[in-house]
Amino acid sequence: MNNPPEHLQQNDTGRGTEIAKLVQSCQGGDKQAFNRLVLLHQTRIYNLALNYVKTPEEAKDLAQDIFVTAYRALPSLREADKFSAWLNQLAMNHCRNRYRKLQRRGYFTSTSTDDIIVPELIATNSPDRLLERNERDSLVRTIIAAMPAAEKEIIILRDLQELSYEEISETLGVPLGTVKSKLNRARHTFKNKIKHLLGTP
Repeated sequence: MNNPPEHLQQNDTGRGTEIAKLVQSCQGGDKQAFNRLVLLHQTRIYNLALNYVKTPEEAKDLAQDIFVTAYRALPSLREADKFSAWLNQLAMNHCRNRYRKLQRRGYFTSTSTDDIIVPELIATNSPDRLLERNERDSLVRTIIAAMPAAEKEIIILRDLQELSYEEISETLGVPLGTVKSKLNRARHTFKNKIKHLLGTP
């Protein structure tokens, strides 16, 4: 895989430096610094939550819980430059717990999966290109929602959240090679399900 352009690397470095400084300020008692951290991460955390609980109302509530927990736990974070990965990991744990809780209540039996947005999982030359766009997107959402938890998570983190392999490795606490192999398996599962549903070889 090619390295990103130099200017993108510089932007990432600058953002990482800003986040680390904000974390240190927040740990020193600056509440406005945490508000800035929320602004920098709220879209990603909300979208992650939405892919688990499906409705905007539940996702907003879950995202708020995640940030409240993060604020309370922030003093224990020893490496300020690891905040984003730490927050992702915390968010994943919250999402898993909320998903299991709602599942036990039968919440998903009456909730549509149409809120999941998947931009790049199906190539333009896939068999489903013959479907109308809304039918295709609905199919993709349904398949991801029904995938095993581990495969669904890595698809969400890479293809929906667009995290780097390194970020996923830190979030899930697994080696980089494991991330790549799990992602390959998850995408293979996804493509096989697509072919099965469309009746293509």
